[in-house]
Amino acid sequence: MAEYGVVIPVYNADGYLPELLGRISSLNVSNLEVLIVDDGSVKPVEIAKYGGLAIHIVRHAENAGKGAALKSGFAYFLKNQTIRAVITIDADLQHTPELIPEFIRLFEQGGGDLVIGTRKRDPKTMPLHRIASNAITTGMISLMIGQPAFDSQCGFRLYSREVLSSIQPKEQRFHLESEYLIRSGWAGFRIASVPIPTIYNGAPSAIRNLPDTLNFISLICRLSIERMRSHV
Repeated sequence: MAEYGVVIPVYNADGYLPELLGRISSLNVSNLEVLIVDDGSVKPVEIAKYGGLAIHIVRHAENAGKGAALKSGFAYFLKNQTIRAVITIDADLQHTPELIPEFIRLFEQGGGDLVIGTRKRDPKTMPLHRIASNAITTGMISLMIGQPAFDSQCGFRLYSREVLSSIQPKEQRFHLESEYLIRSGWAGFRIASVPIPTIYNGAPSAIRNLPDTLNFISLICRLSIERMRSHV
């Protein structure tokens, strides 16, 4: 029985899937189950099996956003009582699947309840505007939760079953990951980090600088007010 789930949110990016799934199937991890969440792609994802790796697919009738796709994936795996943790990885090959065993190893050694892939902020590999936004959001969240947030914008993560069972986020889109990070820190869960390479392969980004910055500020304000009210 699978002990670890892998959630891959996909929206019109299935061209990268054969390579990604091939690399995951090559890992020496026997207790792994993979779920693709097709978030309303124009051309539905049709992969059922790849390289001996059984692939499950959940489909959204309409595009609901990355947060909704992750929620669907988490709900799917929480129905399986043998699942200990869920790894999330993007479909565009900007995350290195060969590092999945490192996330699992750190988790099994008790190193963290939420493990985040952390990229080096190097102008040679990361655009300057990404360096700035990453530093600001990560710094703000670190101050809020009282422990390092490492790389708040990275979606390559491992969530323990306890985190997924305990945290009830409200976000539906991109900032769901920030909400999980903040609420996990406030709940006393340990945040840990695995260094990962910084890869930008030319795939279109779902990040919209100004709108997403405003949405992040709105999230911070909403959660801060909620926390203050809960302590009154």
